[in-house]
Amino acid sequence: MPKVLSLFILLTSLLVGEAIAADLLVPESYKTIQEAIEAAGPGDTVLVNEGVYTENLSIRKPLKLKAVKGPELTVIRAAVKEEPAILVSGTEGVVISGFAAKGSLSSGITLKNVTNSEVSGNVADENVYGIALYDSSENSVTGNAADRNEYYGIYLEKSHHNTIEGNNANRNYDKGLFISYSNSNVIRENTANLNTWNGLTLWSSNDNVIVDNTTLRNMYGIVVSDSKDNEISGNTTLPNVFLILPVVLIYLGIVTYLIQKNVLKLAYGVR
Repeated sequence: MPKVLSLFILLTSLLVGEAIAADLLVPESYKTIQEAIEAAGPGDTVLVNEGVYTENLSIRKPLKLKAVKGPELTVIRAAVKEEPAILVSGTEGVVISGFAAKGSLSSGITLKNVTNSEVSGNVADENVYGIALYDSSENSVTGNAADRNEYYGIYLEKSHHNTIEGNNANRNYDKGLFISYSNSNVIRENTANLNTWNGLTLWSSNDNVIVDNTTLRNMYGIVVSDSKDNEISGNTTLPNVFLILPVVLIYLGIVTYLIQKNVLKLAYGVR
C-alpha cells in the first residue's frame, strides 16, 4: 500500500506540474517583459505582443520567451547600452524566439553559462556583437539574422557541442562568424556574406564540423588559425569579386567603343 500511495503522489505531482505551466502575456497582463520574466515559473512561456520595448532582459530560469508576431514587429532595444539586450545566464532549457534585439554596445543576445537552450528566428543587428555564446554548451542557434553589427554577427567563446545552423551573418563590420576556443560544434548551412573581414573564422578551435556554409564577398572566406581536426567541406567561398568587376567592365567598354568606331569608319568611309 505505501508503494501504491507513493506512486499516486508522484503521478499527481507530475500532472499538477504540467497543469500549472502558464502563459504570461505582455503587455496585456504585464507592462514590461522583465516583469513577466520575474513572475514566470520554470517551464512557463512569456508571450510578447508587438511593440518596441526599451529594456535589458535577464533570464536566469528555464522558460520560453516568444514574440507573437515576429522580429519585424517585436523589438527589444537595450535601455542600458553597455548590457546585452537579452541575457540568458546560468540556466538551461530556455527558448528565445522571434525578437529583434538591437542597440547594445555588448550584444543583441548573449548566452552565458547556458545549456540545452534554443535561440531561433531572431534578428540581432546594430549591436557590437549580434549573438554571443560564452561557456555555453549543447545549445541550438538556428534561423537567426545577425547582420550589420560593429564586430561579429555570431560569436562563440569557450562554448562546445552547439549547433549553429541556417543563420545569416552578413554585412558585419568585422567578421560574420567567429568561433574562438570552442570545440565540437556543428556550423552548418549558414550565410556569411559582405562582411568587412572574414566570413567565418576558426581560432584555436578543434573537432568542429564546418559544412555547407556560404561565404561570399568577404575579404577572406573561411580562415582557420591554430585549429585542428575540423571537418571543413561543401562550403561556398569567393573573394570580393567587385574589386575585379569594375576593371572588367572598363575593359569591355573600351573594346566596345573601338569596335563601334571602326564599324562607323567602314560604313561612312571615314579615315
